[in-house]
Amino acid sequence: MSDIRFRFATTLVTSKVANPANTSQEVRFDVTLPNEAFISDFQMEIGGKIYPGEVNEKVAAQKKYDAAKKKGQSAGQVKQKPRNTNRFSVEVNVGAQEKVVFNLTYQELLKRKRGSYEHVIYINPKQIVADFQIHVSIEESRELTEVRVPPIRNELEQKLEIKAGNTLAVVSRPTSKSARISYSPSEADQRQNSERGISGLFIVEYDIDRKTNAGDVMVVDGYFVHFFAPSDMEEIPKDVLLILDVSGSMYGTKLKQMKDAVLGILSDLHEGDRFNILKFSSSLSFYKESSVTANTKTVKEAKRYVKNMVATGGTNINSALLDGSNFLNKAENFRERAQVIFFLTDGQPSSGETNLNKILENVRIANSNAFPIYSLAFGQGADYNFIKKVAIQNNGLSRKIYEDSDATLQIKGFYDEVSAAVLKDVSFKYLNNASSVQNLTKISFHSYLLGSEIVVAGKIENKDVKVLDLSVEGLGSQGTVELSLSADLDDNSFPELTKPGDYVKITEKIWAYLTIKQLLEKSVGETDPTVKEDIKKQALELSLKYKFVTPLTSMVVVKPEKKETSSVDEEDDAVADSKPPNPLPVKPPTQGGSLPLSFNRGPPGTSYGGGAGGDPHFMIRIRGMEYPLCFDLHANPGDVLRILANKESGIFINAGIVPSFKFDAHHRMKTFMGEIVILFKSHVMKVTPTKIVFDGAELFWGDENPYFLKDVTVEVVTIKRCRVLRLDFGNSVQVAIKRTIAYGNMTVDYLNVYIENEAGLSENSSGILGQFLHRHVTVHQRGTNRKNQIVGDILIEEAGMPTKHVRSFLKEKPDEVTGNLELCWNAHNGITKTAESVQHFFVDDIMEM
Repeated sequence: MSDIRFRFATTLVTSKVANPANTSQEVRFDVTLPNEAFISDFQMEIGGKIYPGEVNEKVAAQKKYDAAKKKGQSAGQVKQKPRNTNRFSVEVNVGAQEKVVFNLTYQELLKRKRGSYEHVIYINPKQIVADFQIHVSIEESRELTEVRVPPIRNELEQKLEIKAGNTLAVVSRPTSKSARISYSPSEADQRQNSERGISGLFIVEYDIDRKTNAGDVMVVDGYFVHFFAPSDMEEIPKDVLLILDVSGSMYGTKLKQMKDAVLGILSDLHEGDRFNILKFSSSLSFYKESSVTANTKTVKEAKRYVKNMVATGGTNINSALLDGSNFLNKAENFRERAQVIFFLTDGQPSSGETNLNKILENVRIANSNAFPIYSLAFGQGADYNFIKKVAIQNNGLSRKIYEDSDATLQIKGFYDEVSAAVLKDVSFKYLNNASSVQNLTKISFHSYLLGSEIVVAGKIENKDVKVLDLSVEGLGSQGTVELSLSADLDDNSFPELTKPGDYVKITEKIWAYLTIKQLLEKSVGETDPTVKEDIKKQALELSLKYKFVTPLTSMVVVKPEKKETSSVDEEDDAVADSKPPNPLPVKPPTQGGSLPLSFNRGPPGTSYGGGAGGDPHFMIRIRGMEYPLCFDLHANPGDVLRILANKESGIFINAGIVPSFKFDAHHRMKTFMGEIVILFKSHVMKVTPTKIVFDGAELFWGDENPYFLKDVTVEVVTIKRCRVLRLDFGNSVQVAIKRTIAYGNMTVDYLNVYIENEAGLSENSSGILGQFLHRHVTVHQRGTNRKNQIVGDILIEEAGMPTKHVRSFLKEKPDEVTGNLELCWNAHNGITKTAESVQHFFVDDIMEM
């Protein structure tokens, strides 16, 4: 249920948990919130009694939570995820034989984008819900000009300009300034979406009547909030510089998606706009020596240039940003125009200057006119923290672009948000004497963007002030613009449509939230460690005072023990948990309690197993052989390898190959496994280094609680700092997939796969690993070679086929899961001597069974 009043939304999430066991158990929920939201309340109701949450600094909160867990108490903790600020982890330790009602309230000040406010509710019950209901109420200070509910959409898709609405949503309008939205899909309606119910974003969009004036002011209990979003202003002509990464890592899909987005951007340029393109890799080059005035002919020529771009080389971010800044500094009449530097990269600096702090310093100096640098981090390989600093230190915004089918829409959508300025050098002045208006949030902005809104908040110290005089100044398309307003504080205390009690502390909370957010943003761009720590301290103090869950705080609620009065603060400190949330319901095992997966390898020579990884290489454990068999297989980018096929058990494993843009001694590009698909009965699991998807539902690499899913149990564990996904199919077949994230000189994230238990597979198995199930393999030692390596003759026997002899030698290679180096019999000519036909191991489609 959501209540939106004067752009301020309050949403309540309720969950119920029952524990029938005789021991306490922990369940972790995933609560997804809009980016701008903060949690304002967290409670547990146990036995009819309510236990409120308490906001602490993160280390102190972890200490209290762990102490309660050790004592078997019920405990809940809410923490903001550091790398994904719209996901919150909620951990609930449920006491034995207890039922817990968990209540989470979050609030947000809605942001106006592209001409409307957008309220998002994330829904993902992963099942058909008997009584599915969403209710949203809106009450505003001005008349609502539009209220619409678009169809449910996927989280990663960008806002599309579609007129269709959600046919199951009912919108009523009690007054011209209010609206009520109800959404109650029946079980049949939910089943039409999928057997797992409705999943996606439920969105309400609306806007209010507005004029070309200085905006609205709301005052409550001495705090004011000023909303500024004038209408009917012309867009300022702009100079656009697109700085585009065309290094080798952009090869393939990412380059195509970037090209498609840039083609769309060029199409949207207006007559009178000027543009240029700077592409960079190890080297860099401008499309033209000077800016090009946009018209049909010049845009067409630029599109041809974009279409012909190719990906190659390293990533010289320093030179690209310096040359780009210097280029705009030399532009003619730039003070009368809006400047947009649109910077996109998918990697980290690898050529030229690579010291991140030095690059930031160089860009600050070069960007002497403080042009905004709007920065995009494309994919997992990009250093988003660095990209964010570039943007913050240069009046811009940053955005993560996810490697998905809608990446083109993400890139173009971000450009649309930031490229249309109607005012630049905007400043807010509050004309009462300095002692009357204090603690103002940010009052100077590089630009006001079309369809957006600027919000300023502050405190009125002088209670005798009856009128708040203010002005807003900026530079528009026709010159200087000055808008003024005298707000009568009595008339603006409460909108006529609400009771005073509805707005108690709202303006103060908005002020505190804006202040905290701006302090945290400032700390990201600060390079002085002492100043940075002081800024964080200010933000922490406000977070604790106003009980906000921010990146610096957590909220803990603990049920006191009946006979225990000692403070949980006395327990030892615990390391702050940073594990991502568990997004799927954890089904308890039949015996109760938690049953972690167990994959115990037998000693060499007694257990069978097979692994694949690297570029790519394979290690096969053979019963009766002291050391495993290992070999390499050359595959090209885009190839799909058949790892295992077993029709009797219904298990098929395929691996997609991705490029590394590094070459071996024979000048062949090294390739890696970048995607693994497991087809099991009617299920599909897709695994990449960034996500795990089971039958369309997303799991997380950061989760360490097992998922007890239909027909398979899934667990993610940490082995030597790498994440390993382990799958138990319940039929004596167990598989492990290890994720390796690129570091140092590595250029690509990749996966390894290992069959840990093959007992449930039949001898009719095929595939690179499956082929050895029906073959008898032995080795005969044959002395040493000139390199003093022990040489062996591997015999591969199969019924009805001639015996194969494969020359090999003992070599140390890493185990595919643990990474430990161990000796293996390395096949001299790779897989070509171990198989009847290598082509049998290549398939056309990664979904092929």
